[in-house]
Amino acid sequence: MQCDLVEQFTGLVVESLYVTQDFGTATVGCRQCPDTTLVSGDRVTVALSCYEDFSWEIEGVYCASHGIDSVESVMDIRAEQQAVVSAVLEASGYYPPRGRFQPDALTLGEVGLLDFSPTEAGY
Repeated sequence: MQCDLVEQFTGLVVESLYVTQDFGTATVGCRQCPDTTLVSGDRVTVALSCYEDFSWEIEGVYCASHGIDSVESVMDIRAEQQAVVSAVLEASGYYPPRGRFQPDALTLGEVGLLDFSPTEAGY
């Protein structure tokens, strides 16, 4: 499971219903300290949840200073797969579903699984 999740999250674009990056400047904000701007090369912690056991969504990106290492530290445990990973932000190309190519879009690299909560844990 751990290897599968690391593979799924590696290269994942840092964009979701909960997180919006600035494609023009290739930056994203830290969810806990909004004045902090994260860029390519920054080490981050990322909270993710799997919508209907089908699509992983980023729920939050956090700068390394917060020491987040578990699902419970950033989210309520719900009846869905949830994970917290460490990663390094990388600039790589991305084609948004309804947009033009973004050559420096931030993605997740050097991913390491910190915590995983299976669907059953939320019942």
